[in-house]
Amino acid sequence: MNLKRHKDRETLERIKRWPQLIGRFPRVRIYSAEHGAYWRRYGQGYTVEKGESAVWDCMDAFRKTMHCDPIKGIQFVDACASPRRRQEYA
Repeated sequence: MNLKRHKDRETLERIKRWPQLIGRFPRVRIYSAEHGAYWRRYGQGYTVEKGESAVWDCMDAFRKTMHCDPIKGIQFVDACASPRRRQEYA
């Protein structure tokens, strides 16, 4: 699967290969390229609306997804994309 590189996200497969990337973002949304949508809270399916998606600590997101097959195209999207939001989590 050919995934376009984005500055605001990291793929599950890259984090499996380079675990030091897990701390790149403090809080993330889980995105499934297979479904073209974000994970909702409490396993309630998928959504294309960021505001309806769950936000996790990056390590928790990794634990929830580490079993996923690469075909799913799991990506961790920075939930604090603006510099001001990043400072809130620092």
